[in-house]
Order: sequence, then structure tokens, then C-alpha cells
Amino acid sequence: MNQYGLISLLLVAICLGWYASSLSEDLNITKKENKSLVAAVKDRDGTISALKDATDADRRATEEQLKIEQQKRAKADAENEKLRKALENNGCSNQQLPDDVRRILRRETEAAASRATDLRVSPRGTAPAM
Repeated sequence: MNQYGLISLLLVAICLGWYASSLSEDLNITKKENKSLVAAVKDRDGTISALKDATDADRRATEEQLKIEQQKRAKADAENEKLRKALENNGCSNQQLPDDVRRILRRETEAAASRATDLRVSPRGTAPAM
């Protein structure tokens, strides 16, 4: 039994050595994968930081644009109010406003207004219908 015990002990030692080398190889592979994942996370962190910076810049630009728009709206409202007061105090306040003035007050574009009042003769020789 002594001889069989020595052989079995030798076989167990060989199996444990093989298992230890297998675990060591798995550990090395896992370390390599971990390094690549760490690098990927660092890249994503940089991307996230860049996106946050871009979002902050967009937010600031939007706030600035909103402020400018509010200032322009306030200026236009003040001008419209001044025009209304001038027209109310004028003797011609009971008269109908010219079409151009009404278009300006309604903020209609020149192109939209000109299509409705275009009285030119078409190439076919008929006037456009209104």
C-alpha cells in the first residue's frame, strides 16, 4: 500500500499542479480583459464629460437666446403700444388703417400679402381669381 499511496500522492500532486497552472492562465486572461475594460470606461468617461460640456454650452446659448428674444419682444411691444397711443390721440383714429399698416401690425410677410393682392395679368391672359 505504501507504493500505491506514493503513486496516488504523485498523481494528486500532478493534478493540483495542472489545476494551479490552469487557474494562473485564467487569472492572466482575466487581468488582460480587465485592462481593456478599464480603458473602455476611461474613454466613455471622456465622452460623457464632453457631452456634459456640450450640453452646458447649449443650455447657456439657449438662455442667452431667450434673453435676447425677450428683449426684442419687449421692444416690439413698446413700439406697438407707442403706435397705438399715437393713433388713438390722432384725429384719424376713426378711419380705417391702410393695408400696409395692418399687415405690419399683424406681422404678415410681404410675400403672403402680395399673393392676395397680385392683380397682374397672368401669361394666359386671365386675371387671377380672388
